[in-house]
Amino acid sequence: MSKGPGSASLDHCNGLPLYPERPPSHAHLFQGWSSLVLGHVHLVEFFTYPVNGSATDQHVHTYQGHTSVAVGHFHRFIGRTGCAIPLPDGSHYHDIDAIVDEEPFEFKKGYYVTVSRIKPHTHEFKGFTGTGLGYEPAEG
Repeated sequence: MSKGPGSASLDHCNGLPLYPERPPSHAHLFQGWSSLVLGHVHLVEFFTYPVNGSATDQHVHTYQGHTSVAVGHFHRFIGRTGCAIPLPDGSHYHDIDAIVDEEPFEFKKGYYVTVSRIKPHTHEFKGFTGTGLGYEPAEG
């Protein structure tokens, strides 16, 4: 197989693309703080899962993780970004508007354990991701 224009793999026999060209795979970084609940906040930081997408195709990313520890506990979260929001330079970002799971956890001997002494509660977190990360360098 050989590489042709646009880096699509070509069929050796007839020169047709073996795989349709897609926008490059990339991820985004999100960093923010949760809402104040029961007198505390949590730091929320994560990278989205990568997808193939462009600034104009309305793609979304999924993500999951856990917050920082505050007042002896942390929370888990899972979600999906909003659609790609284009920027004038051709890059894009995504909005985030989510709520952490209400169950408070702590780490004990390498496992997540529910913290029963803390009332179950949720925190909201919102904001915007940075622009895409992890693109292949441009050929030049």
